[in-house]
Amino acid sequence: MISISSFMHVADALRKEIEQELISIGLLCRVFGRGKSALSLQAKLQSTPGKYNLKGKLIQDAIGIRVVLYFQEDIEIVDQVLRLKYQCDDKSSTIDKPVDTVFSVSRYNLVFRLPPIFSRDIANPTSTLPVDRSFEVQIRTTLSEGWHEVEHDLRYKRKDDWLGADDLSRGLNGVLATLETAEWSMRKIFDELAYKHYKSRKWDGLIHSVLRMRIITPLSLPVCDFFDSNTEAARSLIRINRMNVFRALSKLAPRIPLTADNIIFVWNKIYFKNQELTALTPRIIIDTMNSSEI
Repeated sequence: MISISSFMHVADALRKEIEQELISIGLLCRVFGRGKSALSLQAKLQSTPGKYNLKGKLIQDAIGIRVVLYFQEDIEIVDQVLRLKYQCDDKSSTIDKPVDTVFSVSRYNLVFRLPPIFSRDIANPTSTLPVDRSFEVQIRTTLSEGWHEVEHDLRYKRKDDWLGADDLSRGLNGVLATLETAEWSMRKIFDELAYKHYKSRKWDGLIHSVLRMRIITPLSLPVCDFFDSNTEAARSLIRINRMNVFRALSKLAPRIPLTADNIIFVWNKIYFKNQELTALTPRIIIDTMNSSEI
């Protein structure tokens, strides 16, 4: 028989592993985990009789992870980082594409197979508990997180309360649209801030505004001097592809510290390829990037 407590134990272990993976590349995020209780699983089975069984569909969210991000564009980064580490079940995953004419919730829920180190803690599915050896990851932004909690508890679970109130239901979705606009505005503010730093030749402020990540130390004087004397490289800072930087860091973490200098050296390796910057790069960083095929 499946041990219900094992869901909670595995969820906590996975949460710590995923959180460490994302923090190690400097991503601004919060990670939560939960394992379904016996009552929750029983309620799920009773609410949809016959939907879950050993010969058909199995419950895939007995173990759930939620990743809450500061910026909308970071969702795709988390998607790629997790796919490098875990086997994704694309057929069971749900990624909604927003429709420009409709206010509605967009889901970004990925289902992954449990790694062997965790799956051995979960027993085989039974007729009473048809639970798959998988876990679900919900990826959201900070501003939408509160809205989702309200919507789930006070609308999704209270559908009868909203009968005959389609206008109010649409209004609630409109709140989400407002939050999405706020997220877009926040990103544009940081883009404008980055450009101001570029015009003022404040390279450390520029790199922080563009990357919007946790960086433990500022740019060193030699690297700042390089940008002072290299206009082309300084202009390229504004156009740094965050996705490519995070993808490269995911291959390097935790072997190199997340300093501003090291991030510039990684960016130079994958994009700019400037010999003067390469000369400033410590040998150990070069060797680490070469061994990781960066």
